[in-house]
Amino acid sequence: MNLIERLQESMRQAARERYTCVPVPPFTAYFHPFDAMVYLNYVIPDGPVTGDTREALRKLRSEFGARQRVPRFEYVDALAPELAGMLRDAGYRQEAEARLMVCTRDTYVPFKGPEGLSLTVLSPDSPREDVRDFCVTTRLGFNPEETVTVSDEEVSKTLADLKDGRAVLARMDGRPVAGGLFSSPHEGTSELAGVATLQEWRGRGIGAALVSRATEEAFSRGVEVLFLSTITEEAGRLYERVGFRFLTRMLFYVDAAAPAHG
Repeated sequence: MNLIERLQESMRQAARERYTCVPVPPFTAYFHPFDAMVYLNYVIPDGPVTGDTREALRKLRSEFGARQRVPRFEYVDALAPELAGMLRDAGYRQEAEARLMVCTRDTYVPFKGPEGLSLTVLSPDSPREDVRDFCVTTRLGFNPEETVTVSDEEVSKTLADLKDGRAVLARMDGRPVAGGLFSSPHEGTSELAGVATLQEWRGRGIGAALVSRATEEAFSRGVEVLFLSTITEEAGRLYERVGFRFLTRMLFYVDAAAPAHG
């Protein structure tokens, strides 16, 4: 198994641990147990995709429809190069293309943040209010206009999902301003995800410092390759400062009949 295959399998493993899995060969759908947010419900191909997939794609739409979720795919393009055309033919549109980036101990570059920054590593044993602050901050970081209410159920699930992974909460002078997490290591790999900084605190090196601390923590827990996907060039430059390097691309496709989402 080469590095790209290892990373895709790590994504599958992380999804298996967090979501309800519904096999529809040659695909598997992953459904969040209670949150219908489009980014938390998606399909990953089980391997290279060839032949007639129309019936499988029809079944997937039915599975998503039964749960009132939006059909969506996210996958490493190089491992299923024919899938994009099949999805377009089936009425999907490309939502985004992301850069898949990796960091190892050899490429890692520590980054120190601004004065007044504190970074707290969250584990399954962390105080619930810290985890609630993390959930609120990351949600607002991605959707500044959203009115965020974090339920006790979401706090409990976030704690349970951490397992051997960790989250990092950044505070400036005591105020929560950024967050991100890495998944439980799988055969030496882990994914850094959900990195978000509140809009008014961006451009100060907080995100880079948070990523640096999360990367350091991941390596201390046995991770050999930490990876992430990013859509924007701005975020890509942030990750490069900490030692992440481009490896390949990921594609994201969503049902064209679904309303656009930000």
